[in-house]
Amino acid sequence: MAVMMPCRFHIATLVALTLLIASAAQAQLSASYLYRLSDFNGPVESLWARLAIDPEQGEVYTLDRSDKFIGIYNQTAMQTFGFGEDLRLASASDIAAGDNGEIFILYRHPASSIKHLDYRGAAIADIRIEQAGFQPDYIDYQAGKLYLADSGSMRVLVASTNGDIEEDYDFRKQINVQIKESIKNSELNEAQRKSIREDLEKLSGAIFGGFGVDRTGNIYFTLGSLFTAYRYFPQNDQLQAFGTPGSAPGKFGVVASICADSQGNIYVSDRLRCVVLMFDAELNYQNEFGYRGSQAHNLVVPDDIAIDEKNHRLYVAQAANRGVSVFSLAAPAAAKNKQLAEKHLALNPERRSENETSQTATVDM
Repeated sequence: MAVMMPCRFHIATLVALTLLIASAAQAQLSASYLYRLSDFNGPVESLWARLAIDPEQGEVYTLDRSDKFIGIYNQTAMQTFGFGEDLRLASASDIAAGDNGEIFILYRHPASSIKHLDYRGAAIADIRIEQAGFQPDYIDYQAGKLYLADSGSMRVLVASTNGDIEEDYDFRKQINVQIKESIKNSELNEAQRKSIREDLEKLSGAIFGGFGVDRTGNIYFTLGSLFTAYRYFPQNDQLQAFGTPGSAPGKFGVVASICADSQGNIYVSDRLRCVVLMFDAELNYQNEFGYRGSQAHNLVVPDDIAIDEKNHRLYVAQAANRGVSVFSLAAPAAAKNKQLAEKHLALNPERRSENETSQTATVDM
């Protein structure tokens, strides 16, 4: 009996450790519905508003093109200020948050024109990006640079806040090269080759369904016609694709907006399936939430999404005047998060120290 007790103890310990490891391995990103953006009259109605987050204050900026209004909301989702009467917002296409609460508004007409405003809507400057044939409809801002995307041409320009162009990326060309290279694989069967040729044909008419930039300057976009999302690392010119078409959890229907946090986790909205999908830094599917319905947590044709890392919130703009829903984000265990983040940062060695500083504000939930 005295011999059996240690053995039984070791077996129990082994089982406990196995369960603990299994539990850690199963830890996933998750989201819980909180509320909708509101004013003192209740939830604010809007149709596919464009979203931007002030990373310092955690405030939310919304561009409602139908009502020609920019709303500013605090960390509890209550509207604190708004403006837009004199800004011709009917021709605006997107909004971005700059430093010190500043705002950038991108216009379709005239093409490539941007208004730089302070946090109260007062004009700071008018910016014009001079590039022939370039008609951006998405804008983002990171680390003093403007990122502009032309969904039709699948080009992205990086410019200073003075309008000076610093980088020019042609992603249709890059993906074309990738697809043509992949079809050379001798192990492909005829059905796979046919699928690749079809993707090549679709690429010629593909447009961005969504666009975003993370804190380290990595670029993200989606192509609905290819059922695919992409992550691009400028530091080593690496373009990664992920996503599989389908209606089951983790599959892509009609993908739209995309954003990522400083840990490398990626969030993608799907208009057709009415969900937001979540992927880790290794592009592994983690979870999804929303689904079409009339309950508060449901989503109706979600489009633009934006992440507030300061308060662990994800904002989702919807159709049918459902406004903007707010979800609380919960991350996996700290060890798993750190491991994935390290792999993510390995592709951005120059920005490692900057990113580590920003991560100190992240709370593991």
